Amino acid sequence: MSRALSLLVVLAASTSFAWGFDGHRRLASLMQDAMPAGHCLRSWYSARQTSALQDKACDPDRWRGNDAAEGPRHYLEIDWITPLSRYPRDFDAVIALIGARNATGNGIVPWHVEVKYGELVAAFRAKNTTAILDSSFVLSHYVFDSFSVLHDTRNFDPNMGLHARWESDMLNSLSNINGVTTLAATYYGTAGLADPRNNIFDVVIAGNGVVPQLIAADVAAAGSIPALYSSTRELTARRWGDGVTVMSSLLWSAWAEAGSPELSGFSTSCSRAAPTAEIVIVGFPPDGGFQHPSDAGVDAGVDAGVDAGVDAMDAGTDGGSGGSEEAPLGCGCGSVSPLLGLLALGLLRRRR
Repeated sequence: MSRALSLLVVLAASTSFAWGFDGHRRLASLMQDAMPAGHCLRSWYSARQTSALQDKACDPDRWRGNDAAEGPRHYLEIDWITPLSRYPRDFDAVIALIGARNATGNGIVPWHVEVKYGELVAAFRAKNTTAILDSSFVLSHYVFDSFSVLHDTRNFDPNMGLHARWESDMLNSLSNINGVTTLAATYYGTAGLADPRNNIFDVVIAGNGVVPQLIAADVAAAGSIPALYSSTRELTARRWGDGVTVMSSLLWSAWAEAGSPELSGFSTSCSRAAPTAEIVIVGFPPDGGFQHPSDAGVDAGVDAGVDAGVDAMDAGTDGGSGGSEEAPLGCGCGSVSPLLGLLALGLLRRRR
């Protein structure tokens, strides 16, 4: 079979990954639920949840068909560098270590979450309800993608299709997704003051350590989706519970960073407190808690750096020793045109 035909076959089989439409919609519907009870912002988001906004949480996967730079924004294959703690949290330092091609190809989700968080802060400052909600639901996609442990490793599709079996096929059942949702609520931690880039880095490191457990469960399930669900429901719920806790923290912190604006719809009796304490997650907490290295400042040049990395990949250059292997095609919560997907693969040389 020719390489082009092989890629089209992979595309045809890979149209609904990354928590699937239903997973991303459900997670987006929960994103405020770890905020303190009685807080104005929690009730404000809850009152504005709609199916249209929840569907907006899938837009970043739709964009990948037309934007070659979109794919790496959904993951970080952090185990291209070991130990994992050696992976730089400053994007320029990643480029210096492994080159622009690999810095981009390995994934950039922590930096992109930071960029989208900045847009949310700006929307809150402007008290622009439409921009706040649009930014929040789009941000949720990238945050929750980082909680898929298969977005945290170079071994992103073990056992010939685990990525789709776990993230999408398993959650196509309403009873399964309801079961995960119910259990996830028992793993909500304590929302707190968010540090977007560093929080996501720590989440990715924690998720990378869970990959062997997921692979073992899939081997034991021997292709049975009900068996995979039974053995991974708690693992999945733990990551979802942690994801809701971090997402709630990002929303709360962005509002506070914007000056805790009074939004239309706040009642006179709800809390307007700002977060002050560290986030606490309980599903798969990072060893030693969340870290805050000194290089954690906003990297305003990350999007330009990513574009440069895509250009370098397209030109076939390789600046270093990171993720230089080509990977099979990819992940999205929506269907992707095979032709567009094939073109994107040619540009990105990378799956997600």
